[in-house]
Amino acid sequence: MLFAGLCAVALAALAGLAFGLRYLLTPTFLAYHEKVLRRPWHEVEPRLQVLFLASLKVAGGGFLGYGIAMLWLLVPLSHGQAWASWSALTMSVVAVSPVLYVVLWVRRVEPEAKPPVFAPIAVLALAMVGSMLCLVDLR
Repeated sequence: MLFAGLCAVALAALAGLAFGLRYLLTPTFLAYHEKVLRRPWHEVEPRLQVLFLASLKVAGGGFLGYGIAMLWLLVPLSHGQAWASWSALTMSVVAVSPVLYVVLWVRRVEPEAKPPVFAPIAVLALAMVGSMLCLVDLR
């Protein structure tokens, strides 16, 4: 069970890294942002473009930090340290729950926007299952 738990935590970490890089490297807002605003990037005032990009970069940095921290936790998790399971679980709930809330909020405002709702749910599920599997293996 430990191996399955480590794999689940690693997948959550890799998803965090992927979203982090996506948000850090994007030169414009994403397709679902355009749907919510009902205008393309080039029609958005330059000062608002700066704010959008700043928000995306901050979110990307947060995702990147989450992914890196989760990867580092794989070391103590693989050594059976219970604190690391609780840390991975807590960190995931604290970091990913607000993301889920925001994408659901955006979805409610503009149902056609299609923000990535499945991704934060999957990351939370992977982290929760992985953390619990690592804890179960200690018994």
